[in-house]
Amino acid sequence: MRALLLLVLAAAALPAASDDWTLTRGIYPGQTTHVHMQDGKKHSGGFISTSDTAIVIRLRNGDQSYAKDQIQKISVRKGSKRWRNAGVGAAIGAATMGTLAAIVIGDDDGSFVAAAAVGYAIIGAGIGALFPGYDTIYRVPKR
Repeated sequence: MRALLLLVLAAAALPAASDDWTLTRGIYPGQTTHVHMQDGKKHSGGFISTSDTAIVIRLRNGDQSYAKDQIQKISVRKGSKRWRNAGVGAAIGAATMGTLAAIVIGDDDGSFVAAAAVGYAIIGAGIGALFPGYDTIYRVPKR
């Protein structure tokens, strides 16, 4: 059970990265975009445009252009990931507390175990839904 939980967590954390810059052309105008620079700084704002050599996002203090050769990765917010994250949180909460309740309490008819699993599934779903999810659109190729 523990190995399965670790496998699920590891799979959820894997980024779907690409070194194809042309994928930045598929970002919607205004979509929340994170530009991670090679110096470790992260800039977040609404997507404006992209060219073969730069990306432009709207920050609070105005539009800012970032050169492709200074960017480590670009990720965009995907709202639909909230449901997936809520499902993962619910599964983790239910499995963890159901297992712990069964081990610690040793309930004969399983009613307490079921109640604990359902209760913590709801809590886990709420926590999972807090994380909107981001897709990595571009990542600098490994050298």
